[in-house]
Amino acid sequence: MAIITESADFIDAAAADENQSFVSQNNNQNDDHVVIVNSHRPIVISSQSESINNHNHRNSNIKHTSVIQQPLTSMQTKFIIVLLAVCNFFIANGVSLQGPFFPKEAEQKGVTPLIYSSIFAIYELIMLITSFLFGNFAEKFKPNRMSGLGLILTGLATTAFGFITYLNVRIEFVLIAFTLRIIESLGATAFATSSYSFISVCFPDRTATMFATMEMFFGLGVITGPVIGGFLYNFDGFLLPFLTNGIVIIIFGIILISKPVEKLFYHGKLIGQMQTHNTGNDNDGGNYLDANDDQESNTLILPINESSSSSSETSNVRNDSSITTIENPEVTLGSFLSSTIVLIDSFIIITAITLMGFNGATLEPFIRHEGISNQTLHTSLMFVALGASYSFSALFWGKICDKFPSFLICFALAGSFVTGIGLLFLGPVPFLQSTIRPTLLTISLCMILFGIGTSSKQVAAYTHALNHTIIARKFPKNQKTYGLISGMFFSCLSFGGFIGPIIGGSLLQWSDFHLATFVMFSIECFVFLILLILQCFYRRSTTTTINQSTTATDLR
Repeated sequence: MAIITESADFIDAAAADENQSFVSQNNNQNDDHVVIVNSHRPIVISSQSESINNHNHRNSNIKHTSVIQQPLTSMQTKFIIVLLAVCNFFIANGVSLQGPFFPKEAEQKGVTPLIYSSIFAIYELIMLITSFLFGNFAEKFKPNRMSGLGLILTGLATTAFGFITYLNVRIEFVLIAFTLRIIESLGATAFATSSYSFISVCFPDRTATMFATMEMFFGLGVITGPVIGGFLYNFDGFLLPFLTNGIVIIIFGIILISKPVEKLFYHGKLIGQMQTHNTGNDNDGGNYLDANDDQESNTLILPINESSSSSSETSNVRNDSSITTIENPEVTLGSFLSSTIVLIDSFIIITAITLMGFNGATLEPFIRHEGISNQTLHTSLMFVALGASYSFSALFWGKICDKFPSFLICFALAGSFVTGIGLLFLGPVPFLQSTIRPTLLTISLCMILFGIGTSSKQVAAYTHALNHTIIARKFPKNQKTYGLISGMFFSCLSFGGFIGPIIGGSLLQWSDFHLATFVMFSIECFVFLILLILQCFYRRSTTTTINQSTTATDLR
């Protein structure tokens, strides 16, 4: 008997609500075997006739046919990627646009560097707390629903943030700024965890490239945020940058929750899941989706051949007369975080984004107080250099991480080394202060090095954690696993983004920028040492595991 093993989360929440079932039938005419994967619990039913009683199907006589739905067209695939990438762009735009002018505005209200750095940091703290929560929820909602509603919430909070300029009382300014940043972070976290887990499901064969594409557009948002923010601030004051960005984010949120986009995302999710879960059926043309409108839009009909039957006999099955229940491995947050490798990868991501938060809180005051430049546009260009190098190098790192998965730690080592060089000359560090004087040129070069190094560490560490979890630890390739990995990634981003401004603001208030960069340089040296140890002691086992998996995939 042919058995198809699928996890319960294979079925979209919308189909689960309607109690839909996925039906498959063996093409062997001598022995009819029907597999019904129920939306709540997968079961296998053996039948001696073609008559199946199912209240969800008007015709109980199921014939030996397959309703074929073509995969996503090139245009549909590009639309999904571009839509999510542009949304990432405007999310990053909203986070970074206040960099050139918010510290100045806050100081005019009597706010200290530590407090306005904390206003930057609270965004990341909330993302840290809620990332895993939203990651677990991702499988329970339609792929586009959580992302779209998160964008709308973020857009509303961003728009409202612009009006705090009319608050002249310091305590009111600070409290409302904190509140709106918290709301903005909740929406952004919902969008980010949902969209990143979705692209992992929809594009299982090029996850690192898709991840890097999203990060590239995020970096582009970081680039243009300070430029657009500084320009609009100079044009019409504090309100206009937030009002413009917030309205655009709301519009894209409405697009995401629209019905046509919902159908497209649902289709893409099922196609991706079939690519992930049903390898080995190439002889019969693969698995296909019945995506007809109305009642049949959630029905999956799969052709089964002898190869799938023989391979499925190794499934973990409990026999009970004519009904067999398929058990799926339980994926929990505790089991996911129990790996030392995952924790090290998390630490690498945290330190990478810590530097970004450090720069956001300290770079503008440093340039202004040192007399390097008093022009907001010049400060904006420094953030542009950082964002540009980050975004364009992220796509490069994503492609080579997909192509050379055995060298992920080496890529992270290279990124750490480049970042350390940049930190030496940014302030510069105290022991170089007498020989090097910071200028706009040297600062921009350091920003470029930071962007290249940060993107390398982030993409390599994320891909390494993903490969280790799926390949070495044998976690199922489903949206719950991908949700945990994306939740881990955004928790690390959040924690790094939270402590970065706190470290920078504290050091800037109680010492100077030169000592602050030395502290960050010391942290980067420790990161390099950890990666070097990991490369020496774990490279052989990791490489062997990945190569074995790649060989097995090629044979299939």
